[in-house]
Amino acid sequence: MGLKMYKRGDIVLVNLNLQKNNEAGKIRPCVVISETDVNEILDLISIIPCTTDILGEGLFRISLNPREKLDKECEAMIEQIRGVSKTRVIESLSCVTNDEICKIELGVKALLGV
Repeated sequence: MGLKMYKRGDIVLVNLNLQKNNEAGKIRPCVVISETDVNEILDLISIIPCTTDILGEGLFRISLNPREKLDKECEAMIEQIRGVSKTRVIESLSCVTNDEICKIELGVKALLGV
């Protein structure tokens, strides 16, 4: 297939256009939340879009400081979780820390009621 492999916790730049209603659109950093083993099988990855519109960290907003190619402070928007084609990914930017992925997992569990 030739599609790149993405790991859980990777921060990738994704083209989310065209959006509908309150969906996050534009080209923006996103955190890969789907399991690495699943990402090897499917042509889709589950992602959480990030925004530079900082509201403050909470259950559904996780702060990410600049690192590697992620050049601005942003927040992962847990409520915007979605599946996207790997072909939407433009490039890899960085990855989240263990602490950040734990906070993201807590938010996802609360959002999905699991």
